[in-house]
Amino acid sequence: MGRKIRIAAAQIGAVHLNDERSKTLDRMLKLLDDATSQAAEVVLFPETAFTTFFPRHLINDPERLSSFFEHGDVTTSPTAAPLFERARELGIDISVGFAEATDSGERFNSSVYYHSRSGSILSKYRKIHLPGDFEPFADPEAINQLEKRYFKPGNLGFNAFRVPELASNTEPTFGMMICNDRRWAEAWRSLGLQGVEVVLCGYNTAGFAPHLRGSDADQDPKAAEADAVFHHKLVMQANSYMNATFSVCAARCGMDDGKYSLIGASCIVDPEGKILAEAKTVEDEVIVADCDLEMCRQGKTRTFDFARHRRIEHYQRITNQTGDIEPPNLSAVGRSDANGVASPTTDGNTEVNGVKSKTSKTKKIRILLCNPNATKSMTDNCLKMAEPTLPPDVEVVGFTAPAPAPTAVEGNFDGVMSAAASMRAIQGQQQREGYDAFLVACYSDHALIRMLREEYDVPVIGIMEASLFAARTLGARFGVVATSKRSKVMHEDSVRHYGMDGFCAGVGSCNLGVLDLERKPRSEVLGIMQDVAKQLVGQGAEVLTLGCAGMSDMKAAVEEAVGNDAQVVDGVVAGVHHLSGLVRMGGKTAKGGMYASSSRGRKLRGQEYV
Repeated sequence: MGRKIRIAAAQIGAVHLNDERSKTLDRMLKLLDDATSQAAEVVLFPETAFTTFFPRHLINDPERLSSFFEHGDVTTSPTAAPLFERARELGIDISVGFAEATDSGERFNSSVYYHSRSGSILSKYRKIHLPGDFEPFADPEAINQLEKRYFKPGNLGFNAFRVPELASNTEPTFGMMICNDRRWAEAWRSLGLQGVEVVLCGYNTAGFAPHLRGSDADQDPKAAEADAVFHHKLVMQANSYMNATFSVCAARCGMDDGKYSLIGASCIVDPEGKILAEAKTVEDEVIVADCDLEMCRQGKTRTFDFARHRRIEHYQRITNQTGDIEPPNLSAVGRSDANGVASPTTDGNTEVNGVKSKTSKTKKIRILLCNPNATKSMTDNCLKMAEPTLPPDVEVVGFTAPAPAPTAVEGNFDGVMSAAASMRAIQGQQQREGYDAFLVACYSDHALIRMLREEYDVPVIGIMEASLFAARTLGARFGVVATSKRSKVMHEDSVRHYGMDGFCAGVGSCNLGVLDLERKPRSEVLGIMQDVAKQLVGQGAEVLTLGCAGMSDMKAAVEEAVGNDAQVVDGVVAGVHHLSGLVRMGGKTAKGGMYASSSRGRKLRGQEYV
């Protein structure tokens, strides 16, 4: 017996920045009526459907920005409620994307599934893979993507859900994602592992945006748009096939404000990856397809029978590692083994699996920059600061702690949890890569520093200790620009631990959380930091250090505030050059005392799980 559902995608054409929201809502109501006239049972609307795609604009006016968000329950919001009311009148389910402002002040790029018969939201999803940047491009003509500025990454996960009273009352399994999520195989597989039968995905995808994609600005815009459509269909079709699910995607499209092109290509795809229906325009348009969910059965029980065929013991890298880690160069010093690790031969060449190649005699100093929290943007900022200062023979590789590490380290509990999660991941990475030194990118006397010193004989330092050494070298008195009040106290304790309290003019608190450095308006954060910096200089500080890895890219603003009155030290840059100097002089961590490894003792206790 078939389990059929008629599903519609409601594509929305151009919506301009200054369009009245009531005008856009009227268009959505008409699309809902059109879908109902074609006997659709479920209608999908696009991402941020009620407004233009405002994250392309830099909006500094808080009231103006707030006007793009739905506050409280979206089903009762004055600017959105009529859509849900009409859906209930018509007896048709809808899924719609919107900008969500929570009661606690958090903001998300969200979507909901509204069940018309019960008049309730069955599931809410918050976009996890936020693309783009926090700051706009310097080029005023660039097309920006500022989702990282306006939204937090979603915190609800990829959760499939049952929908009653559909497909012969068999309660089919649905899932939601938004726009950029569709490009990440992990999002699809997370839903696939819950037996998803229909994936709903609204999107806003630029047609021509060379700054965002790194493509040629001279490329023909039509050719660029064709590429964008190709990649869009590619991910929808391939992932539908690999997870044996139908997928439905609805676009916000057209030429917004006569300048910003968004692709159409709304489509409905079957579990074999074949397109059942596709939009023909970049205007308001409804497409409809009959989806027999029995078609999912073949893939789920044969080709992609996960229970029988998946081999999760070989997939650990997917969750234990964030950024890419390349295999070692053939010139790297290593040992030859069955896994193909490169090793030098007696004639100065390198042999991998019996194949010889010429090697370079210059070996790079490779430093692993270890961010012990789970916020990758902080790692990226640290690398960005260090990169311009590196000599040709030094390479810095970024590491971001995997889950369950906290997203910020703001106390002792966070510190211990982040150290444990980091160390477990770093051990395997060091075994593969053999880094020459470790820099712990947390401005504290972090537990990971001592753990690394115990386990390895290569030099290890944290950015706080490195910055204090540099500050003590450059001036008689230093000050620390700290984030929160608790950070101020912890930094004061650490300064005493490092034996430098006699040279400290003070630690100043910005009264900010670590993640506030990214979430709050940049102008506000920089203003606070500049005020604290001036206060410290007034207290006698001749050198200032930045008391958080998340402040790395804010050094210039602090320098501007203090002028010639004080030097400003970034701990990341100071740490990289401190370590590279130690490596050049052949320095090693002493293993005869405090930093002797405890691994032998763990092995004797049968605790090699670390």
